[in-house]
Amino acid sequence: MSKQSLKIQSRVDWLKFLEALSRINNTAIVKVTGSNTLTSLVASPDNNLILYSEINNIESTISTTLNIPDVSKLIRVIEGINTDSIELILNNNNIEYKDNNIKFKYHLFDDGFLSSPSINIDKILQIKCDVEFNLTKQLLNTIIKGSSFATDTNKVYIFTEDGVLKAELTDRSKHNTDMYSISLGPAEHNIAPIILSIDNIRLLSCISDSVKFSINTDYSVNVVDISNNSTKLKYILASLTQ
Repeated sequence: MSKQSLKIQSRVDWLKFLEALSRINNTAIVKVTGSNTLTSLVASPDNNLILYSEINNIESTISTTLNIPDVSKLIRVIEGINTDSIELILNNNNIEYKDNNIKFKYHLFDDGFLSSPSINIDKILQIKCDVEFNLTKQLLNTIIKGSSFATDTNKVYIFTEDGVLKAELTDRSKHNTDMYSISLGPAEHNIAPIILSIDNIRLLSCISDSVKFSINTDYSVNVVDISNNSTKLKYILASLTQ
């Protein structure tokens, strides 16, 4: 019987994939598909943030499901590997690795122990968005840093004003709330205020220099796409009320 294995071409990209999952939920179901792609769908505990992620620079001898009980623990052991590419042995209930320097065996949950978020990701992927804009990683970090000043709120308002896209941290439903605003650049659309959680913004993994926001204003669906050459992260963020 041939060895069942998973070969990952880039250990760094594999770590970025896992770290993105761990920010949202520390348990995850990772599917190994026949198209040599890993995919995962995780949600935050309150289900206000959902992440669909995939990585495609892998080679696998089988299609299977990895039920990971502690993503952070797996990250720590993978960080100890020094090679650029790694080959994991997929056993019945564990992942095994060994080279000339280290070896480990990481046990998985049985199928059915974990459950995926109750969302039809295919429908989300097919939704057409009427508003799109890109932000640099630097601008996104500036918004996050602004939350250290606007500490009385968890809301960030995204809107246009005089042809400029803006982000404003405040709470317009309350009096005497501190406010921090930043201009994000020229706007191609007129956008009525969309309210997002700054906590959810902090959980985005900026694996590239550009972040794409797509919004369907009819259904209040907010999608954030972040990708590099091999890894794609698609976040679905819930809108907050005024």
